[in-house]
This record gives sequence, structure tokens and C-alpha cells, in this order.
Amino acid sequence: MRRIVTALIAAVSVLALLAPAAAAASSRDELPNDFGIELAGRSIVYTFAYQRMLNGYVGLEAGVSALGGGGDDEDTLIVFFPIGGKFYFVNKDGSPYITAGISIVNASFDSGPFDEEETTSYGYVGLGFEYRAQMGLVFRGSAYGLIADGSFFIWPGLYIGYAF
Repeated sequence: MRRIVTALIAAVSVLALLAPAAAAASSRDELPNDFGIELAGRSIVYTFAYQRMLNGYVGLEAGVSALGGGGDDEDTLIVFFPIGGKFYFVNKDGSPYITAGISIVNASFDSGPFDEEETTSYGYVGLGFEYRAQMGLVFRGSAYGLIADGSFFIWPGLYIGYAF
């Protein structure tokens, strides 16, 4: 009998602690979309990115980045398309998260009679922290592990955006 009472008290205590957190809406619930720019990060130099929250804990994201240049007879273009997701540990305005996905890279080179194009990809995993203000500003800092061909490279990312 004593075990049952102790278990009931423990269960009620846990529910009492979790209920306010579950009932309180975070800014990710109220502002589920965000758009912004990440410096460094998944696409090496910068990424324009969009994220859509599925709920207060899980978000899907996609982005684009392009680097290129050219002259009279020469053109070079590298385009990154990172696609992935995030899992937030806490459903509050500020939360640590983990992220994972893939970056598809398309590179083209045109110089005189030579015209080449190649597409490849690399994976990424990361750990970061996000603060999403009630007024819509979003700040994220991440440490990514970029993974390609059995190699692993750690790279930072800093994101600023607007949630709506």
C-alpha cells in the first residue's frame, strides 16, 4: 500500500510540474514560420533559410546559397540546397536543439570550349541554441558537423531571422 501511495504522489508531482509547461505556448507555437540568413553554417559561407514548425518541438527547414563569378568567356557557379530538420528539447522561447540534414551541391564551370557540371551532397548534424522572441526576431547559434566521403568537419553557424 505504501508503494502505491508513493507512486501516486510521484505521478501527481510529475504531472503538476509538466502541466504548466505543456499548457504554456511558446513563440514557436504562435509563430511557426521563420525566414532569415545564416552566416557560415550548413552552406559554408551563407544560407537564406526557411523553417516551418510542425509542433513546438519539431521543425523542417530548407535553404539556398549561391557563389559564383565570371568574366568574358568564363563563368563559375556553385549552388547549395540544404534540407533538414530540427528537434527542440524545450517548448519555450529559448531552447537547445539538435539538427540534421543533407546539403545538395551543384557546381558548374564554363570556360571557352569547356562546359562541366557536377552535383554532389554532404550530410550535416549539429547542436545549437535558439531564442525566438515574442515579437518575431529569431537568433540561433549552431556547431555543425559536416560529413562527406567518410570525413568529418566542425563548422559554426550564426542565424538571424524573423518569425511569422
